Amino acid sequence: MRIVTVGKPVQFRGVFVGFAALLVLAATAFGTNTATADSVQVQSYQRASATEACVAQPGETPWQASWGPDSSWTPSWEQWANGGNGGWTCTRSITWATTPAPVPSSVTYRVGDIGPGGGLVFYIDSVSGLRYEMAPNTWGAGEQGLRWCYNSPSSSYPVPGATETAVGTGKSNTAAMAASGTCNSEAAAAVIAYGGTDSSAGQWFLPSRDELYAMCYFSRYLTAAPNPTIACFNATSGAVQNPAFNTAYKFTSAGPTTTLYWSSSQTFTDRAAGVEFFDGSLWNGCGKNGLLKVRPIRAF
Repeated sequence: MRIVTVGKPVQFRGVFVGFAALLVLAATAFGTNTATADSVQVQSYQRASATEACVAQPGETPWQASWGPDSSWTPSWEQWANGGNGGWTCTRSITWATTPAPVPSSVTYRVGDIGPGGGLVFYIDSVSGLRYEMAPNTWGAGEQGLRWCYNSPSSSYPVPGATETAVGTGKSNTAAMAASGTCNSEAAAAVIAYGGTDSSAGQWFLPSRDELYAMCYFSRYLTAAPNPTIACFNATSGAVQNPAFNTAYKFTSAGPTTTLYWSSSQTFTDRAAGVEFFDGSLWNGCGKNGLLKVRPIRAF
């Protein structure tokens, strides 16, 4: 710690520092910001009485930005002032480093990593660069089964904006489902309400058909789908989830449904596409009022 005086001459522990000498010292210590990281710099001057206001001192302007406003001066009585006889002073200090704190390097998420929202990264779009993460299987009630669309006594309510199938369209499909004035979508409401493990609430959506394909492919091979437009069904291999697939994200058969999961891709006025994760097959005509499982995903 270095003791520096500004303004009126004052003795510190038997050492008398004049204002002229101070300016040289201060220019060296503060003007060029040569302090080492996390060093504490103390500045003090004597005042005539306990009631004298603590104000900015001559020559302090160059360091004003570093040391804060004039109110950073604090009146006090110091036992060591005036050669150890004590006295009223104004003092302030600052903990300051010459170099800015390092900015954390950006994280590059790879397939298989846990994403910022707590999901498992299963696909990276080579065109947009977006990474897709799936929520864990404990995310909510949707893992037990929800309706894509249901308004008693029928589910024949078309949602024109929810017919896309490609990677990158699940979010717009889901938004159209949620905004429909005729289709009460339990599935869309549930995934939009999911908050992840960070501040990503409102960013999650129901995967499109091809996004669901990519999820299914990853669950079998633990790599990104080379072509997510192709169903992950394979009659001879890869018919089940990879044993090394992260348990927290596995697609299970618990609840009233099998491992049939909804996509957000509508196929007919009363039907939408789903994927059976047991064998990877596409179910292109699932009745919208059926209880199929739901797994939110997010792109970042």
